[in-house]
Amino acid sequence: MSGQASADGHIDTTVSINNIGANAWEVTSVNGTNIISNTGVSNPEITFTSTGVRYKFENGGHPNHPLAFRDSNGNTLLSQSTTGSFNNDSAVNWVDNGNSVAFTLTSDLASQMSEYYCTVHNSMVGNASVDTQAVDYTPEIGSVSFTSPANGATKTTPVSFDMTAENFIVEPASSGVRDGAGHLHILIDQPALDPGEVIPNNESNGYYHYGDGSTTAEVDLEPGTHTVRVQAGDAKHRAYNLTDSIEVTAELPEGAPPSVVGDNVPTDTDGDGTYEDVNGDGKFDIVDVQATFENRESSSVQNNQEAFDYNGDGEFTIVDVNRLFQDSQS
Repeated sequence: MSGQASADGHIDTTVSINNIGANAWEVTSVNGTNIISNTGVSNPEITFTSTGVRYKFENGGHPNHPLAFRDSNGNTLLSQSTTGSFNNDSAVNWVDNGNSVAFTLTSDLASQMSEYYCTVHNSMVGNASVDTQAVDYTPEIGSVSFTSPANGATKTTPVSFDMTAENFIVEPASSGVRDGAGHLHILIDQPALDPGEVIPNNESNGYYHYGDGSTTAEVDLEPGTHTVRVQAGDAKHRAYNLTDSIEVTAELPEGAPPSVVGDNVPTDTDGDGTYEDVNGDGKFDIVDVQATFENRESSSVQNNQEAFDYNGDGEFTIVDVNRLFQDSQS
């Protein structure tokens, strides 16, 4: 470990990291444009996009979780608890303040960088790659858009989408990072991402990736009106400012029960036209009452009130939850 010194000089990019117990790292924030990483996930890949610039890592897990970097053979390059091969390199200028470290990513260091890790806990390790490919994420020409459905359309879910691009090459992510090329993403009820920002790989929150180069997609939308966006990204899912959005209203197929709990579909256990088996496990019990109460404000329930109108008054209210409870006890 190098001696205590100030790491508050010129810094190009600051990355804040913390530990998730003793199981993983997480990146909590990135301030600067020379690094790319997802936040809020376990051991995300960290991609350095520039050499010759100075990086600062604020380690919220220190001192119990010392930060270090190593090559693909497991050799330590920089470390808070041991001496790596670049710790004393004057060009790298490694500065360790305990709760933060700073260093300049030289070409030599970049050529060996492979992983970041905790020197104490083996499960706290993630990829640390270097990708200095020059990509213009704000091109003056180019566009992406939907060719179908039309803006304002009402469609039965799952909804099919056709996308197109002009002056932008749509290709599989396996083709690697190339300027003016990449693949398409669909964002459901999410704003466009800033140029260069990583598009999350998180379908449950409305982010759909088509890294195979597809220009068609089928998305299972919840009933209701949604803002559906297409946005281009490079092979590492970094966003271009090429984006377009439409409004689509999704409806359930005629006669189809609504999905209430995750992907589980309710069933009508007694044939009276209402769905008592709310969690879709094939039986009606107190768990279904709990599921109804917990999901009473969801669009699946609110847009299909007749399916949950257990007391027959023409609407769904908390009274229906009470009626379902009474029925579960009989």
